[in-house]
Amino acid sequence: MSVPAGFTETTLIDPFERHVGPVFERGVKGAKCFALRVDERHINARGVVHGGMMLTFADAALGQAVWDFTDRVPSVTMNMQAQFIDGARLGELIEVKPELVRRTRALVFVRGDFTADSRTLMTISSVWKLLGES
Repeated sequence: MSVPAGFTETTLIDPFERHVGPVFERGVKGAKCFALRVDERHINARGVVHGGMMLTFADAALGQAVWDFTDRVPSVTMNMQAQFIDGARLGELIEVKPELVRRTRALVFVRGDFTADSRTLMTISSVWKLLGES
């Protein structure tokens, strides 16, 4: 799969994320946009991206953003709330620019709007637990 113009491939560590990727990124640390090109593995019987795949991409992209927001503190997803609005189709490029909402000593709150061709596909609000922090 070719890298979209202006993006580089994100280094994914999680084996499951690598299986469904590649994920791409552009921008600077703390203000990156992440992208996923929809292929046959990602769509359901109706020809749109499976909701579970959207959540997997959200977990990967927002997790990468938390990694940047915290200067590489390991974290895990505590909560993720999704609102599905529209479906992405084969070949489309899904993009998100995660936003840091708040950071405490032990938690990071992040949100993002996932789009394709200027259509909002999904919005996410998530909470991440920083490991080793109380």
